[in-house]
Amino acid sequence: MATSIKNTEELFLKIFKITILLVMGLALTAIFLFIVTAIFQYSQSPKEPAPAQKAPVKDPEKEISLDQLGKFLIDQEKIDNNKEDTTKQKTEGRDISLLFIEEATKLYLCSVDFGTKVGAVIEGTQDSVNMQKISELRKYIESKAGSSLRGKAWVRAAVAFTCMALSDNSIIMLRKEAKVKSVFLPVLNFHIDAWDRIQTEKVQFEQREENRVASERAAEALRVAEAKALAITCLIVAASAFGLFMILALYLLGAKIENDLRDINESIRVSGYSGVVNELTTVS
Repeated sequence: MATSIKNTEELFLKIFKITILLVMGLALTAIFLFIVTAIFQYSQSPKEPAPAQKAPVKDPEKEISLDQLGKFLIDQEKIDNNKEDTTKQKTEGRDISLLFIEEATKLYLCSVDFGTKVGAVIEGTQDSVNMQKISELRKYIESKAGSSLRGKAWVRAAVAFTCMALSDNSIIMLRKEAKVKSVFLPVLNFHIDAWDRIQTEKVQFEQREENRVASERAAEALRVAEAKALAITCLIVAASAFGLFMILALYLLGAKIENDLRDINESIRVSGYSGVVNELTTVS
């Protein structure tokens, strides 16, 4: 009966030791996997997003055409029928600036040529009057060019477009047939609206690209931060697995020492018993 109990105990001890060895093996595997994962995650670096794209290059001189100008002039005539032409307004003080004076002169000459073609009466043929009109026109151009969307590039494009429009036969016929009374400023306004629309689309496109780059960089920074946090977690788990492995190893070592001591004690006991028996046999 005692032998049977002992054999059962030894069987359960073997099963327990095998289980501990399996756990230790899993712990070693986990240590390796988590350390490799931690190294990989901690080595992550943010990927640079694709650079912000520039807006597609659009040539305003090609984008702004005369196709819609006739309709715009007729519609503008209905709206501004009672408004006074800005170029006819009196200005206070003496204009001594020469900024855009060349462009204003060219525009004025184009308007004079247009007036001649449509048979309009051109007042103020004296040089002083002409210079006054050019000065007023220069001020008008300067005020419009002050927008962040325009500048000198708009002035050059506006002069070229306006002179082209004023020499176009369809525009000349609109004025001759009295379908429109004012042409010069509406043409400039048409060009301003079209120019601003093109430039606004460009600014919006580039702003969207900058926002995309900033968003992708932020997402990459967050991804790297999460990867490094995961790496730290993996190291903690690996350290825990190592601690479990060491505890189980120490337990097995202690169990082995205890088993060896038990065997030694059993051997000593058996040897001592055999010696006593031999002495008794000898005495007898």
